[in-house]
Amino acid sequence: MPDQTVAFDHLIHWVDDIDATTTAYNDLGLKARASLTMPGFRNAAWGIDHERYVELATVEDWEAVTGSKYARALELLKPSIDTLSGPGLLTFAVDVPDVHATAARLREAGHDVVESQVRFEDKNIGFTEVFLRDAPPYFPFFITYDPPRAELARMRAAHRAAEGAVHDSRGPDLAAILVRSIDPTAHARRLAQLLGCTAAGATVPLNGAEIRFELGTSTALHGIAVRGLDASTEATQIAGMTVRFE
Repeated sequence: MPDQTVAFDHLIHWVDDIDATTTAYNDLGLKARASLTMPGFRNAAWGIDHERYVELATVEDWEAVTGSKYARALELLKPSIDTLSGPGLLTFAVDVPDVHATAARLREAGHDVVESQVRFEDKNIGFTEVFLRDAPPYFPFFITYDPPRAELARMRAAHRAAEGAVHDSRGPDLAAILVRSIDPTAHARRLAQLLGCTAAGATVPLNGAEIRFELGTSTALHGIAVRGLDASTEATQIAGMTVRFE
């Protein structure tokens, strides 16, 4: 069973064209909308619920982005971005109760750990992220919000309700993140150890979205499994990401 204090938070889908990709999500039934613009950077999101989401992200000007709040995180992600041959899945985040404690644990285990903090003073909201610079590309980064994610979710729900956009719990849900792997069982076990849970064969039962490893010629994030969509095809592609239906 997954550790209920460690949960899937968001998946980053790196894209070339935010507007076209947002349209493709919506055409499929995954309601996505523009989220944030800052110097050199744009993103949008499919809000799965009030806590979890898939982020569509792109940098339009790498020089301009160095002055943004996301500069440090994007600098740390840049090597992985550069290895992508085009648009596709970059990485994902897991929410933990105390990211500083997580960083200390990972350093003690010998990992090369870097912390990045972002604060929006006008909203009194922020978060701290922890990245592993020595980790393989399918490993996540860690995040803790201030205020905590559950409180932010309540605030987000109230805001959306005030706008008339009440979340439909019967809508599409993210069932799994899909990872191609040259050794699915071993890689699932390695990720589970990092997260503090036990793998079930080639699957890591992370709270909020399980991580499924599938045999492939290389190891990389490649898709998602979605439940709750009435789709007539077995799978489709959106900007380098495979979408399967359950």
